[in-house]
Amino acid sequence: MGTMNGHRTPRGLRLCRPHLAQPQHRASPARQSGYTLIEMIGTLLVMALLASLAISSFAGYAKRARVADALEQLDLFHMRMEKAFLDNGNYGVGTCAVPLPTTVQQFAYTCTLSGGAQSYTAKATGSVSMNGYIFQVDERGIRTTQAFPDAVVPANCWMVERNKCQ
Repeated sequence: MGTMNGHRTPRGLRLCRPHLAQPQHRASPARQSGYTLIEMIGTLLVMALLASLAISSFAGYAKRARVADALEQLDLFHMRMEKAFLDNGNYGVGTCAVPLPTTVQQFAYTCTLSGGAQSYTAKATGSVSMNGYIFQVDERGIRTTQAFPDAVVPANCWMVERNKCQ
């Protein structure tokens, strides 16, 4: 038996394979894969916009968190000063009876005695990225915002957000 491009099957039958014709090449413009410059620039612009929104949003959250921490420390200072007054009958001699908070980054605290040490004013003043924030409390517990960027001040409350009292 001659072979004619065939194979024998187990039963002895021959299967013929026709010769596959070579594909004919047609002249067509070459297609390249990848991105065009316009597509890449558009993608980069969208990514830059999203990144700028995320960064500004994060910066706002970080500032509000620092303000809340500074106000909490100022409130704790006020409570300790009241305890000192109950214990001593005054808020201090020469200086305030209670040490000023030092744990809050980018805020400095001051305490000023007045009225023969029968009254005081404590302030938290922002610095560096918190520049422009000033909060205070006095012996009567009156809380005021002396400075807050882009807000109406002074306000008879502590602001955490612009024009919104805590």
